Amino acid sequence: MVTILISFYFVKQSTLKKTNMNRDKLFTYLKSNQKIALLAVISSSAVILLMFRIAGTRNLGFFFMTWNLFLAWVPLFFIKWVWEQEKSGPSPFLLLLTYLVVWLLFFPNAPYVITDIKHLRGVSEDMIWYDTLMLFLFAASGFLTGLYSIRIVHRIIMHRWNALLAWTIIGGSMILSGFGIFLGRYGRWNSWDVVTQPGALLRGIYHSMQNPLAIKHTLAFSFVLMLLYFAFHFLAELKEHEQSRKYS
Repeated sequence: MVTILISFYFVKQSTLKKTNMNRDKLFTYLKSNQKIALLAVISSSAVILLMFRIAGTRNLGFFFMTWNLFLAWVPLFFIKWVWEQEKSGPSPFLLLLTYLVVWLLFFPNAPYVITDIKHLRGVSEDMIWYDTLMLFLFAASGFLTGLYSIRIVHRIIMHRWNALLAWTIIGGSMILSGFGIFLGRYGRWNSWDVVTQPGALLRGIYHSMQNPLAIKHTLAFSFVLMLLYFAFHFLAELKEHEQSRKYS
């Protein structure tokens, strides 16, 4: 019995030590990546509002928003990892191209979250303002994570090539993303359908390209994405110049 208690004690201490180490690593990472930390706070706030709603109404109707928000974070974490690899040493061209294609396949999931505002149509009068604020926070979280991931792509291309190519690729990505959002909202296609059902997806893309609504939707979303990214990029560059001037 004593042996069992001693073993349990050491296992517990080892678990606590690992937990503390993981927590310290997380705090260190967030401290050195303040933009990620800020986005995490916004996303966490959206999820907390959702948890309060579920607890108060006992209705899981909006729980799917946590999955949509998770998908919005995927391209950011992925391209952040690619950027870290690039800073330690340039990747071969074909490998980097593959990375950027994978990023582009998942990127529309970030701005896509804003289309979930459509679910307000089914909300009761007494919950309309709470749900509006909650969905707005989810939408803002998705949009901001998307804008930050675009900025990292911009940096990668600038680092390897030049500004003209970077803006050209960013502009093309916005147009493709606008079309991707249409495919997700109206066609109900997902990023992984590229692998699971590529033939059906290609047929869906072909038919959507002949749909006037798809063209209008693509142009509208790509315009808004480009406008917001330009403002996001300009403000970020302005802040960096001000900081460099301050400490020079």
